[in-house]
Amino acid sequence: MGLREQGARIIPDMVTEMYKGLDERLKGAAGRSVLAHLVDLEKQGRVVLDGEAWQLAA
Repeated sequence: MGLREQGARIIPDMVTEMYKGLDERLKGAAGRSVLAHLVDLEKQGRVVLDGEAWQLAA
């Protein structure tokens, strides 16, 4: 589920859900990839960061 269905989310939770079965050694890289996408979406005004949790922009 994404931000739309669950509201604010933290990156480690997103990685766990999006990359099921991913080798633990790759979770850091996956998290950085998710962060890069979220930063781009933030620049577009589509998401906002509230503390450590990302959520859809109003």
